Amino acid sequence: MGTEKADLEKMIKSLLEAFVSIPDPRGKNGKRHPLPAILALATVAMISGARSLYAIFQWGRLQPAEIVVILGFMNKNGKPKQTPCVATLHRVFKRLDIVRFEAALREWAKNNLGDEEAIALDGKGLLGIHGEELPGVRLLAAYTPESGLVLAQKGAIIS
Repeated sequence: MGTEKADLEKMIKSLLEAFVSIPDPRGKNGKRHPLPAILALATVAMISGARSLYAIFQWGRLQPAEIVVILGFMNKNGKPKQTPCVATLHRVFKRLDIVRFEAALREWAKNNLGDEEAIALDGKGLLGIHGEELPGVRLLAAYTPESGLVLAQKGAIIS
């Protein structure tokens, strides 16, 4: 277990370092959680299977204190503090510079997850709240099947 913990710490530390360069869209006041910690939480939770803001929130709250601290959620004396709520995640991701975030994540994945031979493409049509397809709205994503990491995603309106 000692080697697994050391590997996990190294991976998360490199993830936190990758996210330091992303500008924080929040104002100066009222920041309870560092942006790199929020982004690392979301990334690790999604790699672990979380697929919504609520699932990311829930994944974070279910982690032991040791993991919470490794992710960067600690007070000034190094004690763990609560991970962000769904509303905080929503506000951060609503205003986040997605291009910079994707670039940082892509670079991190390239340097830390190794070379995967396959890159898969997946196209989807968006559905409305009642299940009907929205005319002409499509998403195309390139991802690595082994890690499940999305390398790039592009939306298009097709007329």
